[in-house]
Amino acid sequence: MKKISTLVMGLLLLSGLAACSILPPVEPVTYYRLPATSLTLPAKLHSSPSLPMSLRINQPNADGLLAGARIVVLPDDNQLSVYQGVRWEAPAPILWRNNLMDTWAQTGKIQYLSSDTEALQVDLELGGTLRAFHTEYHAGQPKVHIQFDAQLIDPRSRRILASQRFSSQQVPASADAAAVVAAFGEAQQQLSQQLLTWLLSVKTTRDR
Repeated sequence: MKKISTLVMGLLLLSGLAACSILPPVEPVTYYRLPATSLTLPAKLHSSPSLPMSLRINQPNADGLLAGARIVVLPDDNQLSVYQGVRWEAPAPILWRNNLMDTWAQTGKIQYLSSDTEALQVDLELGGTLRAFHTEYHAGQPKVHIQFDAQLIDPRSRRILASQRFSSQQVPASADAAAVVAAFGEAQQQLSQQLLTWLLSVKTTRDR
């Protein structure tokens, strides 16, 4: 009886080892955040005082892979893929919103900034849709593309006060993930500057 038990245990052990051997190896993952950036505003806006208003920056809408944390790439027309072994530290819409808040806070041009994670009363909301946040390949050359359809919203009436599409592109130094992430940071900086310039212009015009 003891020999049978020993044999059964041995078979179970061998079975377990065999099962372990067929499991795929765990892929190591590197997590990236958008590089911190600072804005260079036009001279007219740079010298202007900060706007005494409160603004809520909402997490933008996004569909499909753009709503997740994978770094999306279009290797060919109308084909979607992702970089293997790398992720954003948060889903792209959250990453985009947080980076925008940090960048704008450094300028001091808007007195009070908050996000949609806080139920605060504000004068205006910035919402919209993240249409592109990916790398495209053209003739074998990668290019980072960010596109955002912005909406400036009255939080009381829910009326859209102004809207505009913003787009920025940046060519990475190489196809390596780290270079692509650096290009995302530069493209985000460009878009952040365009967006802030537009918002300040719209707000100033409406206040006249």
